[in-house]
Amino acid sequence: MEFDFTIEGEERPRRAFRARVVGLDARVHAHDRAYPVKDISATGLALLDETVSFRQGESLVLDLEIHHRPFLRDMPVKVVRVLGEGVVGLDFAGLDRRMEQRLDKLVLEVQKRLIDLRKARELADKQAAESRDKQPGDQETAFPSKDGNP
Repeated sequence: MEFDFTIEGEERPRRAFRARVVGLDARVHAHDRAYPVKDISATGLALLDETVSFRQGESLVLDLEIHHRPFLRDMPVKVVRVLGEGVVGLDFAGLDRRMEQRLDKLVLEVQKRLIDLRKARELADKQAAESRDKQPGDQETAFPSKDGNP
């Protein structure tokens, strides 16, 4: 059973959730330097390149580092797009099972944190709205009736 869906306003559907990870860099072996990662998914990543040193279609190997510490090494990638704003899109090509599992775990953890943050924001907004709706001095108190019956 196959099905397809699109989201209104999106030119082409995303293949996977994209996560932003603070302190994540991609150290490209051929360039002997690290580039900041804009976002990452289970299928690829986007990095920021002010040097304009990537060419569409080229195959590379990189290491992912979080705060300059190795996270995943020797990941094969292919450059699928080079945008004028210095953004380079890379697809993972032939990851082994261990790499896929670690990558999936990273993206899933970011998704969980985003969900928790969204829920906390929604709760704070709801509480703020409820407190704005109450007027100062409004209290739900029961006053005894004039005839003395509750």
